Amino acid sequence: MFGYLRFTLAFLVLLSHVGVTFYTLNPGVIAVVIFYILAGYVVSHLYKDIFSVTKAPSNSFGGAFGVLQRVFPFYKDRFLRIFPLYLYVITITIIFLLLTSFSNPNFTLLKLINNVTIIPLNYYMYIDNTVLTNPSWWLIPPAWSLGTELQAYIVLPFALMFKRFKIVLAFLSFVVYIVANFSIIHPDYFGYRLIVGVFFIFLLGSAIQSYEKTDKYFITAVWISILIFIPIFAYTNSFSPTYTKETFIGLLVGIPLVLLISKTKKKIPLNSLLGSMSYAIFLTHFLSIWILEYIGISLSITFIYISELSMLTLTLSIFGIMVLEKNVTKMRYLNK
Repeated sequence: MFGYLRFTLAFLVLLSHVGVTFYTLNPGVIAVVIFYILAGYVVSHLYKDIFSVTKAPSNSFGGAFGVLQRVFPFYKDRFLRIFPLYLYVITITIIFLLLTSFSNPNFTLLKLINNVTIIPLNYYMYIDNTVLTNPSWWLIPPAWSLGTELQAYIVLPFALMFKRFKIVLAFLSFVVYIVANFSIIHPDYFGYRLIVGVFFIFLLGSAIQSYEKTDKYFITAVWISILIFIPIFAYTNSFSPTYTKETFIGLLVGIPLVLLISKTKKKIPLNSLLGSMSYAIFLTHFLSIWILEYIGISLSITFIYISELSMLTLTLSIFGIMVLEKNVTKMRYLNK
């Protein structure tokens, strides 16, 4: 069922970029938080069960670096999962911009490198990655969250190998998240976008697939803490002007939802296809918005526009999956 969930979340992100809200709440932010939980769950399962690497040979950072060769298959898998389809969308986006001069693109080598390598996009508040000028955007606007994911994937194996390291990271990240949402530090940057404030969310996903008691306590503690913080934030009028409500909802809904689905072992038709489609939809929907705008179809919150956007996005997504996904999937599992 995870494929169905991922597809739904990707569509919510699409709707949020059209301007759809639910009771003033941004559904895309809620979806991204649940995506983070899912990412932590999936990659921890991949790392532990498929590659059978549960801990380092020693309880030291030296030991961690010593097992780099053992985690290389994990990094290879993540690279093959993320980059081929991402580079496909980057390529067709660049072709579209070159052919149409949409938004007066300004290509520089450094900006192209930043866009291709993804991680710098997560630091857009400090690094100028924009290629389009009007509106001002990098090549795949939602890709900043992929930068966050990539950083989480780099750190997660070591958090799984070193229990104390994981506990410290989880605690510090959750503290940063709460402090940010009280607006003591930037609530949007540190409470939603930067890895330092959201890494605990990936660890929540990792904990869901774990059988250790400490992980179950961690899940329960975070969920109850958020539940307690809601009336405190409401009473003190501390909800930030950004996405505190949405990230709270994402955690409160996402944790039990992923827990519930993780217990469902029944195979469902199209689950794998929808899971693959979700990533493609996430990557291509902004390009679809730009194409529609170029041909004179303005963005609007109407059934007709959303239908047109969805159809174009699905077309671009299916083509990418047919051309790349099957071959890349074979490469991912060739040596497993």
